[in-house]
Amino acid sequence: MRNLFKTLILVMIFMFTVNSSFAFSVGKLEKMLKKSNLNLEDTSTLAISIKNVDTNEVVYEKNQKKLLHPASTLKVFTTYASMDVLGYDSFFKTQFYKDSENNLYIKLGADPLLSSTQLKQAVYNLKEAGETSFNNLYFDDSVIDKKEFSAGWMWDDDINPHTPKVSAYNLDGNVVKVDMDANQNGLASTTLKSTYPMSVISYIQTGAKKDYIDVSRYNWSNPEVVEIFANVKEPKSLSIPISSMRRYFIHNLEKAIEDNGIKIKGTSYSSKLLPSSATLLTEILNPTAKVVPLSLQNSNNLISETIYKLAASQKYNATGTTVLGAKMFEEFCDKNNLDAKSIVVQDGSGVSRKNLMSVDWMTTALNKLAKRKDFAQFKDNMAQTGDGTLSNRLHDLRGEAWLKTGSLSNVSGITGYVKSQDGNTYSVAILVQNFLEEQEKIKAFEDEIITIIYNK
Repeated sequence: MRNLFKTLILVMIFMFTVNSSFAFSVGKLEKMLKKSNLNLEDTSTLAISIKNVDTNEVVYEKNQKKLLHPASTLKVFTTYASMDVLGYDSFFKTQFYKDSENNLYIKLGADPLLSSTQLKQAVYNLKEAGETSFNNLYFDDSVIDKKEFSAGWMWDDDINPHTPKVSAYNLDGNVVKVDMDANQNGLASTTLKSTYPMSVISYIQTGAKKDYIDVSRYNWSNPEVVEIFANVKEPKSLSIPISSMRRYFIHNLEKAIEDNGIKIKGTSYSSKLLPSSATLLTEILNPTAKVVPLSLQNSNNLISETIYKLAASQKYNATGTTVLGAKMFEEFCDKNNLDAKSIVVQDGSGVSRKNLMSVDWMTTALNKLAKRKDFAQFKDNMAQTGDGTLSNRLHDLRGEAWLKTGSLSNVSGITGYVKSQDGNTYSVAILVQNFLEEQEKIKAFEDEIITIIYNK
């Protein structure tokens, strides 16, 4: 009896110690939230969810059920679902075929890694194989649809280098480079780093204390004319999204064909499905696994949006669309016992303003994904301190946190995993919406919460 009493006392002491440690951490977090001078309580929406990955225990939550814009934190879940279909050992393919009537077919794979250098090499391979003349050239561009922007994308993002259009004709990241060079008078000239027929009208000065850059394109009058108004500290390069990827692809292809002395008798390049009897001549392969860190660490919207459609195309053996992507994502959720009906996923990148998620759903999903057999490979591709969007954040937590950031106008978020000093790993999701403060202040606020979790 005496031994039983001692055991009960020890258990009570242990429980008190755990609860006290737990309460101290929560108290520290709540104190930080109250002391914050961001005024988020009155004007904005702040949602937080923190859970123990192993036990699913809720450590802290605030506005956890509210549906908010996830921005690019969505990529954690859509990229996982896309790679579950595509696989890490597969390849993006751009293939060159010849049919029985000596017509050349290019079967496009919407490869988001495809470069004009690779395209030139493929045409050179045709010449080296003795294929120097074709009757007609056709594109099989059926792999994904022709909707270049997803529903809920903003029309004025057309000129944003972070949101280029998405197409079966993906090439060079769907952007061209423009160099701004200074001259002796403090003015600057622009140089288009491409032979693509596009005009750049620039009004640029150098020597500013803080960079000001405004790029405009008027699609309703002439989409191949870009205006740049800028006052910058020093010369720099800009990335300008291409207005027509098909035109850009054909431009680079024609140049390669001409340089290699290959003749195409027909002058009209039509879209046409590849005949099953056609013979493969050469192909361009890029490893699918390369896109995962680009999506998760660099938050590349072109890549995440493309693989979302490509995964749907492969899964359903159909032209890839965001609608089929949503179906693919819902089935992935069902397979992992996640309620896809309680959220809205409109695209694969998080750019769409129609996406809605709760932080409670996000940490629940993170915990379930962490128990999958393929999780370690996925986690290794998430951003740590020094990687991509975390290159200047959470400097002392490399090897302790694996996170995905998200940013839209007046929207910020961060989600992922934090290995705490108490030996536990926690899933965390933070979304802040409708704030007027500078993004940098909100990011610093998020980092403070992550640091508190680590120091638990």
